[in-house]
Amino acid sequence: MKDLEVTLHCDGDPAVRENAHKGYEVETLKARVRSLEFDCAELQKQNGQLAERVKSLASQKPSWPKGYRPKRKPFIKRG
Repeated sequence: MKDLEVTLHCDGDPAVRENAHKGYEVETLKARVRSLEFDCAELQKQNGQLAERVKSLASQKPSWPKGYRPKRKPFIKRG
């Protein structure tokens, strides 16, 4: 088999290309942070609503359905 030689041609200055790539990465990361901050704010809002709901439900006296009377069955050991 023959050895293949591969050459890479860069258009323009490699430093400019690298700088543009870093700029693109910064913009995508900023967009991601913005999206995550929005999601975090939504979750905090929902968490506050659910915390209030849990607090009100936890402080209520339990009510059984009409006609329901819980009965404790005695434990019978078999064996």
